[in-house]
Amino acid sequence: MSALERIGDLLRAAHLDSALTSPEAIRSIVSERRRATGIASDDAYADLAARSSAEFGKLREQIAVPETWLFRYPSSFETLRAQFMRQARRPVRALSVACATGAEPFSIAATALAAGVHPDDIQILAIDPNPDALARARAGDLGRMAARGEIPDWAQRFVTVLPNNVRVDPEARACVDLREGSAPAALFELERGSFDAVFCRNLAIYLSDTGRRAIGEQLDALLHPDGILYLGHAERPALFGLESGFESVQGGQPGAFAFARRTVATPDVNSAPPVQTDRWADRDRAPLTQTSPARPATTAAPKPSSSNAAATARTPVTVTSNEPTESKMLQSARAAADAGDLHKAADIAERIHSTGDRSLALMELMGSVHLGLGDVIRAESAWRQVVYLDPQNVEALLHLAILADRRGDAALAQRYRVRAAKGTS
Repeated sequence: MSALERIGDLLRAAHLDSALTSPEAIRSIVSERRRATGIASDDAYADLAARSSAEFGKLREQIAVPETWLFRYPSSFETLRAQFMRQARRPVRALSVACATGAEPFSIAATALAAGVHPDDIQILAIDPNPDALARARAGDLGRMAARGEIPDWAQRFVTVLPNNVRVDPEARACVDLREGSAPAALFELERGSFDAVFCRNLAIYLSDTGRRAIGEQLDALLHPDGILYLGHAERPALFGLESGFESVQGGQPGAFAFARRTVATPDVNSAPPVQTDRWADRDRAPLTQTSPARPATTAAPKPSSSNAAATARTPVTVTSNEPTESKMLQSARAAADAGDLHKAADIAERIHSTGDRSLALMELMGSVHLGLGDVIRAESAWRQVVYLDPQNVEALLHLAILADRRGDAALAQRYRVRAAKGTS
């Protein structure tokens, strides 16, 4: 067995996709790590990767490139804030899987504090295999690209954006327990059913089907019966083998990618139909429901405001827009994707595309939707157009790297990853 095959076996044992771990796919990455470590041969480097968890974590990160920034998918954190505001149980507990340099768990902490949870009642566990990334997280000194989007008004007191870096407030950092480990192994020892919110975003795209399902089994076991699972834009519970147990949380904002366990009704045939009640509500707060209440087809919900989470939760969410200038058709496509109806979203998006629309928002949506449907040709075409419109779009570059790896073009994949790394530095 060659050294590259040995290294590939190590990576596959860590549940990485076999298409990303072939000798051809990892050759240039191993060469780069050899230069960084001063190792003379592939055989010697394979020995190092096998015995050093720190080096193996760095190698793995070169393949499963972490992409993280503060309040990524802002709607997720609006939904999370509403959840924490309505949650009667204390303390609140959250889990961030593959947290990288900590932007995600710090965002969770800031959200809980902004929701009025006392710092002593916030327990956030963040896990990542790379000790260097965790060291940066512990310092609370993130790179400038950690603040790519707008920081919500309610969270700005916990984040300081400087010319060359981003600092996280010590109060938010103190709520986060950072631990070295890889999923699913690092999840086995955690308390079952104890986490109110579990974040596992943009990790599944790098994993084998076996790895995704192994992690999904643990996510399901760790989530509280009333908890919410937060995934990435190209992911759904089905990707983790959880298709029958979870559904999109209704009443939250579009683009939250938030899922709760399905409610199974077992009514007495001699009784009136059961009344749906909110599992997070108390008497003084409006519910975050999991079933859409009946409403006229013409009802339109006002656009949610980051300064009024309670009003957002009271109003049933229909087709809304992440951008006020989006067309109604694009709003409909986005709403369908957020609800998990990828076929409908793709159909609407293709009809918009046929009119000549080549906007960045449409192409990003098409890339995500087609990737979620497994149509890699259309997904790659859309992501290429995203990069044409926005050359430093890290998300698109990383997706293109993965797709290039899967068809065996390791050199092109590495070029995409280098461009993505420059965009996050």
